[in-house]
Amino acid sequence: MENNDIMTWSIMIAVIAFVVLCVFLVSLLRTAQRSLMTAQSAMQEVKETVEGLQGEVKKLAESINDVADDIRGKLQSTDPLFDAVQDVGIMLSEVTGTAREATKSITHSIKKQAASIENGSASPSWMQWAVLGSRVLMGIQKGWKQREQSHSYTKEEI
Repeated sequence: MENNDIMTWSIMIAVIAFVVLCVFLVSLLRTAQRSLMTAQSAMQEVKETVEGLQGEVKKLAESINDVADDIRGKLQSTDPLFDAVQDVGIMLSEVTGTAREATKSITHSIKKQAASIENGSASPSWMQWAVLGSRVLMGIQKGWKQREQSHSYTKEEI
């Protein structure tokens, strides 16, 4: 074999190796292109999903805000109810205090009368009983007036 033949064969082997290398590179590039296309379509789907969810999230946030405003309004509308309950509690406390004072007064008067009877004094006349009854009635009337005055103040405040 001559030098020219060896050179020719070497060039042909180099050309065949180059062609095989190019075919593999083209195949590799096509595979990479398909992978990139798949990734691009997946990214597009993700983008569409996120955009769709964004609208739903905005609607949900608006709905939650509406519900919170509604609850806040309903809670504020119950304030007068709780104020009225507080007023009733104050009135009951005043009535109870008045009744307690009247009871103490009656008890004190009865004990005083009982002590005077035990000491041998004459039994109380009908006039003494009338005075005692009028004192009780005055105490009760005073308590009712105080209750009505406190009740009228609370109505004006409302």
